[in-house]
Amino acid sequence: MDTNAALLRFVLLSALFPTNVFCQSGKDVNSLLTYLFTTEGYNKKVRPLTDQSQAVDINVDFFLNSVIAFDEQDESLKISGFLECSWTDEYLTWNSSDHNNISELFIPQDDIWKPDISLRNTFKSFTGLGATYLNAYVSSAGDVRWNPYQVLESTCSIDITYFPFDTQTCELKFTAWSYSSDQVELNKGNKGVQLEEYVENSAWALVGTSTRETNTDEAAVFFALKLKRRPNFYIINAILPVVFLSILNSFTFLLPVSSGERASYAVTVFLSLAVFLTIVANELPKNSQKTSLLSVYLMLMNSLSTFIVILSIAEVRIATRNANTKPVTKGYMTFIKISHFITCKTCKKSVTPAKVSTPKARKRLDLEDNITWTEAVDAIDIVFFWFSLLFTFLCTLILGAVAVNGDK
Repeated sequence: MDTNAALLRFVLLSALFPTNVFCQSGKDVNSLLTYLFTTEGYNKKVRPLTDQSQAVDINVDFFLNSVIAFDEQDESLKISGFLECSWTDEYLTWNSSDHNNISELFIPQDDIWKPDISLRNTFKSFTGLGATYLNAYVSSAGDVRWNPYQVLESTCSIDITYFPFDTQTCELKFTAWSYSSDQVELNKGNKGVQLEEYVENSAWALVGTSTRETNTDEAAVFFALKLKRRPNFYIINAILPVVFLSILNSFTFLLPVSSGERASYAVTVFLSLAVFLTIVANELPKNSQKTSLLSVYLMLMNSLSTFIVILSIAEVRIATRNANTKPVTKGYMTFIKISHFITCKTCKKSVTPAKVSTPKARKRLDLEDNITWTEAVDAIDIVFFWFSLLFTFLCTLILGAVAVNGDK
């Protein structure tokens, strides 16, 4: 009874939901290929249009897999991904009912017509897309889909003004090399740049993509990648040490001239800044038309350090002067007055009233009497300590703010 019930259920379901089951064999596929390439005489050298006066419309999308490397010095971008190219081949059509309902085929890419799409702005070698072992999908309606996977290396113009907070935009230009726009038109597809399989790069963040096409003088489609540098590595290993060294630069003036270590300390800071300038220079494009703000900052700090070294050596010489034989001049007295203002000091020296006829004369004598060259050097140190510290602070604040916000 159970067997009869199951049989009855199968007959009823078959009557209500009829289906056609086809078993396609290798002979059916071989017969179809013979029909297309022998009987119909398919020729891959002929553009796939019955009307050869028309242009073949090819839709192109790009699937980005990863950003492998971005070389700022060589100004090159290396990525991996594949194109999805689709078009209609009017010579690759068949009636599926005549071939045991075969509705699709996978044919080696070199056996059918395909556009000779190439990366126009390639960096090293100029090669065609795809490989001999790749297949193209073909439907019975003549729809062809070709997905050539490739590791692409293109040129990319670098703007290092805001390094290491910079954002770079690189374009991949694909053209149908041998064909004019009257013969082949490359159109951007509906998908654009696809990121389903994209793997993030540790040094660069992908912040945007865009696609455009041109079919005027030549057929070309452009895929733009907007990459923002991840600056943490450079902040920790370059920027912060440079800022700390710049601050130490100002503290040269806190060392007494009598210690004998001031000039050597100043030279050490100068050489340290020069080393970091070399490191940063090695990270930047050698032929760049623009200058990095970080390089400008390093040059300003090196210039300040050079001035401090020269001033430190000069102060050693000035401190050895004898005030009795060579009194402190008015120019140095200006530094003393400024240092008194900065440190909020007032001179209250006792002066004989008979020698002072006016309050102005009293004030001048209070400043000029008994001033040694060592005191003059100390006053110069106070003035230039605060000047260099303020200069360093303003340069760091202004150039840092411009670098961080300038490329947004």
